[in-house]
Amino acid sequence: MCNILLDKLSLRKMETTATWMNMYSNMTSTQNGGSYNVTNDLMATDVSDPTKRFIKKTSDILMIVILAVILMSLGCTIEPTKLLQQIKKPVPLIIGMVLQFIVYPLMAFGFAHAFQLNKYDALGVLILATCPGGSISNLVTFYSSGDVCLSVCMTTVATTVAIGMMPLNLWVYSRSFITSTLSVPYVIIVISLVTILVPVAIGIVILKKRPMLASYILKAGGVLGMLFIVIVIAINLYLYPGLFHSDWKMILLAIILPWFGMSVGYAGSRIACFSHKQCRTIGIEVSSQNVALSTTLIYLSFETDDATKIVVFSLIFGIFSIISLVIFTIIFRIYINCKTRKNKSLNGSGPKEKKENIYNISITIASQD
Repeated sequence: MCNILLDKLSLRKMETTATWMNMYSNMTSTQNGGSYNVTNDLMATDVSDPTKRFIKKTSDILMIVILAVILMSLGCTIEPTKLLQQIKKPVPLIIGMVLQFIVYPLMAFGFAHAFQLNKYDALGVLILATCPGGSISNLVTFYSSGDVCLSVCMTTVATTVAIGMMPLNLWVYSRSFITSTLSVPYVIIVISLVTILVPVAIGIVILKKRPMLASYILKAGGVLGMLFIVIVIAINLYLYPGLFHSDWKMILLAIILPWFGMSVGYAGSRIACFSHKQCRTIGIEVSSQNVALSTTLIYLSFETDDATKIVVFSLIFGIFSIISLVIFTIIFRIYINCKTRKNKSLNGSGPKEKKENIYNISITIASQD
């Protein structure tokens, strides 16, 4: 009887040891391959399933179409005369480009090493950080009483400059992460970046020839920009159920990076003695990375298995970036309203006059701050 019990205890001990060894193996795989369990059944989709194959192809086409509409809506905000006027006073644009394509990628590179990210997560962070600003920054700039003309010009110039700076930054910063099994397809990235200028140019022509149509495209681009992240996340969660099994490092980095970008953009502009309005605009622009562009570039440039691992940070960042910008806008509007009521006494004014005075004073303060 004792021998039987000992045999059972020994067998149970061996099973427990095997379980712990398997867990350790999974942890090692997580550290080397991703901040999630990179196992075949977790990340792989069933390629033999015709429904999933159809959804994958449809999602690839859908991402390209939505990105084209978003970029076309960006073109519908660009008036060549105003763009030329801004270029004639290029100092804010130059400072913004330096912060966008030199300081911000360097900061992301430092975070990737400080958080000890694996090659897939690190490359995802770098691709996102080297992207130009997104069109959502123009909307946030408007609601936070920033310089909308400067915001649109920065987005336009950054989209063009990214053709050279994005591959250059990836070449400089990704070499400490890439291996023989993972390389950066620079040529494909450059070709993809060049092609994004086409819908922007079409949007500029539409604005000049058909202003009414441009207004509809602008509204559609704003809505699609918000829906893009939701659509991509929903499709990828269906195709890859383990996509968001990310550890705390990825989530924390996605939370703090937008705020760091905004702080760096504002501080760098303030050092250059710009107005608060310009500093606020540049800070928003630097922190608002083009998630739609980074996501589409990743899927077009890398193999499906690699792209699925690299794209995780872009999707997580997109969620927290929108949340951060909304919080910033709300805080700024509360600040302006409080400052307006504090600086102006409305004694003796009627209700209608009070509302008009508050509105006019808030506009004045917002333009100065």
